[in-house]
Amino acid sequence: MKASTPIVAIIGRPNVGKSTLFNALVKSQKAIVSDISGTTRDSLMEKVIFQDKIAFWLVDTAGLTNEKGENLEQEIQAQVKIAMENADVILFLIDGKKELTADDFYVVEKLRKSNLAVIIAANKVDDGSELQVLEFSKLGLGTPLAVSAKNYTNIRELHDVLDQKLQELGFVAEEKVSDDNKEIINIALVGRPNVGKSSLLNAFLGHSRSVVSDIPGTTRDTIDTEFTDANGQEFCFLDTAGLRKSGKIGRNLEFWASVRTTRAIERADVCVLLIDALDGVTHQDLAIAGKIVKQGKGIIVGVNKFDLVRNQSRQKEESDDCEVAEVKMWGEGIDEIRKKYLSYLHRKISFLPWAPVLFFSAKTRKGISEIPPLAREIFEERKKRISTSELNRWIPEIFYGNVAPSVGTKQGKIKYVSQVDSCPPKFVFFVNNIKAFHFSYRRYLENKIREKYGFFGIPIIIELRDAMEKRKS
Repeated sequence: MKASTPIVAIIGRPNVGKSTLFNALVKSQKAIVSDISGTTRDSLMEKVIFQDKIAFWLVDTAGLTNEKGENLEQEIQAQVKIAMENADVILFLIDGKKELTADDFYVVEKLRKSNLAVIIAANKVDDGSELQVLEFSKLGLGTPLAVSAKNYTNIRELHDVLDQKLQELGFVAEEKVSDDNKEIINIALVGRPNVGKSSLLNAFLGHSRSVVSDIPGTTRDTIDTEFTDANGQEFCFLDTAGLRKSGKIGRNLEFWASVRTTRAIERADVCVLLIDALDGVTHQDLAIAGKIVKQGKGIIVGVNKFDLVRNQSRQKEESDDCEVAEVKMWGEGIDEIRKKYLSYLHRKISFLPWAPVLFFSAKTRKGISEIPPLAREIFEERKKRISTSELNRWIPEIFYGNVAPSVGTKQGKIKYVSQVDSCPPKFVFFVNNIKAFHFSYRRYLENKIREKYGFFGIPIIIELRDAMEKRKS
């Protein structure tokens, strides 16, 4: 049984409707659709969730062709070949209104050699009788499913076929994977390229399990490595490839590095977001933090290479191009530098005031011993549940301890509250008038929950519902 979310990649020659099919499956307009061949130059990724079916990451790729031409075309070919190496299932799309081309046979040849799980679909077919769909069976990849991505014809049937194929590969629906008896804590080491993720993993293991290099992006895949601390607690470290801005990762290996990193975050219980002490917080660090919060994972902000800060401080020197401009810290004591850096982080990552911060050096191993026990503490916080009776005894204390929410002349009131989920914790407040509760009041509720019950190092979901909703229905 595979608990990780599988990857399904749509491939095929240009202009067969891959982007249209991508949009139909994810039910959005994420991919650019055009009649011009080769419009899709980069790969897109979106999670597809359908009731009672296995969720999967769907990847829309650029067209594959065997024609040798401009460098861009060669890059596109290389990109799809990488997709074939990384995906769990290949969704091979052909044009159902046209004869098979040399490009189609070229793709088929590669798919046969890959020994991958393949589903073939003939697009642009609203009426299966109008074309020689069965003729495409001669490709040797099974009978194609006739679909029309533009008109949503047989899209549900295609989803059923995908679900069946994923079941055959051993994947299961997310709700069927229980975390209740999990003993191993999964920790994902995430961050930009060259911030020291592999060095940190090697520091824990005492040997070079990951390739370490000064060249950004050396790690191309996620590496699972088990580790047991002095207390006998088992961990699984997910050393991931670095994430880069989307504009820089299309048409090459970095896109698939980001795909696997996203999947690693999804598999993790706790994520260590590594930040280079001298570079400071970048826009990409904020984006990665957002991914972690969105997926409801625990988070530790790890400021790596802090030994370099200490060295700079001792030498009373400024770095030419690596100093954090917002923290004038060189020449001061290390405790003062740490205090200033914490203040800087709270300003830069203001949406993570509840996330713990560790300062360490993966290279010298100083400070890294704090990571496992902290991850264990956060892991337990994710599972914490507060009884409904306890929460409702506490509600009057917070409600009357602040200015009551209101809209117009009508005052908002909290009828009752319940924690409906954990990992991450989710609280539902049933109120008389949702419009009276401004976003700032929701933040107030979250802060009060943390103040009372902790939930250290993890995001909290606050949801408001109309207390009269059931009666109205």
